[in-house]
Amino acid sequence: MEEFIRQITEQIRCVRVREYVAKELRDHITDQAAAYEEKGASHDEAVRKAVQEMGDPVEVGMELDRIHRPQTDYVMVGMAFLFSLGGMFVLYLTGGLSEASTEFARQCICLLLSFGVMAGIYFLDYTIIGRYPFAIAALTAVFFVIAVGAPIMAWHDGRVPETHILAYLYVPVFAGILYRLRGKGYGAVTAAMAVEVAMAVLIRGLATMHTAAAVYGMCLVLLLLAIRKGWFAVRKGVASALAVGVLVVLPLGLAAAGLFLSWNSEDSFRVARLRAYLNPEQYAAGAGYIYQYIRQQLGAARFIGASDLNASMEAGSMAGFAIYRSEPFILLHLVCRYGILAGSLVVLAFAAVIAHAFRIVRRQKNQLGFMVSVACFMVLLVNCAEGILINTGYYPVTSMQFPFISYGVGAPVTYAVMIGLLLSIYRNEKTIAESVAAHRPSWRLSIKLEKR
Repeated sequence: MEEFIRQITEQIRCVRVREYVAKELRDHITDQAAAYEEKGASHDEAVRKAVQEMGDPVEVGMELDRIHRPQTDYVMVGMAFLFSLGGMFVLYLTGGLSEASTEFARQCICLLLSFGVMAGIYFLDYTIIGRYPFAIAALTAVFFVIAVGAPIMAWHDGRVPETHILAYLYVPVFAGILYRLRGKGYGAVTAAMAVEVAMAVLIRGLATMHTAAAVYGMCLVLLLLAIRKGWFAVRKGVASALAVGVLVVLPLGLAAAGLFLSWNSEDSFRVARLRAYLNPEQYAAGAGYIYQYIRQQLGAARFIGASDLNASMEAGSMAGFAIYRSEPFILLHLVCRYGILAGSLVVLAFAAVIAHAFRIVRRQKNQLGFMVSVACFMVLLVNCAEGILINTGYYPVTSMQFPFISYGVGAPVTYAVMIGLLLSIYRNEKTIAESVAAHRPSWRLSIKLEKR
């Protein structure tokens, strides 16, 4: 039997799947041999008959090699490449790269760096997130602190550093933490909740409240999904209620109380922004002006071509709008300059990437692959959705960056990691079993002395 299994596994080129296939074959042959023994055959004869039923080992091995083979999602690779180049074109059309040659060269370097990161993540075994999530979380924290605190990335002129988006890297890492905690009880659920809160506090200290809340919300969805899938040895209803009560109801209650107490305060920056969003006409002379401006520009937009109000935007008639135009309002700027059709094509590109990411999520049978792909999918979905809503005036204006059409290094690298993880999960879909994903290899150092 072992010789037969060896001949089969030798035909499989993916080395890491050989052990899994050998175990499956061994179990199948053993079960079939036991059935023959029950019919009166001797043990040796039963094993021989069970092996013969399997067929020619070379042919079986070649068929298994065809099944358990790394695969490439050429559709996602093509979209990432074409949409990244298209994003550079959009940035050039909206004036951000055409006004200074140094900016164009810098963005080209950032684009090449993102392609390198995407390729590296693609060839990396994504199961490392499930094997060493706490170490990766610590390294991510160090990287985040250094990136945001670097002098060239420091806050200036009231603007958020472009590296704040790196905080979204915590979402797939949190999926790995949940995977490492699975099989345990309420203590594991409590530990996951503590990690989620700690992540939010760190992000709030280095980035923005909005970014921290977005990451916090996505991690909460992952936690509830893990509970729903039975990852923890707990009662699902009780654990879900505990998570929602501590992580949702309690923070919302405290936030509502704080908002109520400071609603009449003239010194609260967040209250002023919320008032302007809810009633922009009343605060048209202040923060509400930006929402009125968005409505005016969209109301004057043409299906193709520049709007009549575009000249006023080009002249910088809106106080402070030039500060924000480079990041949250690229889509609005594109619509004002080139028409609704141009903006719709960008939205369709976002929808295509998100829909394909969701397709990868639905295909996953491996638990870790499913949860990490859900994390990447949520990052893409939330950022695209909130960006579109901000550009149409249906969401409070905040710092955000679009996939493919954002300046700097932070956004390209972050989205490259997300897409690279999706590609890696798709690539290893048929080569990584659950037992392989959960296995943490042990490292041993051996020294051998030889006489010469």
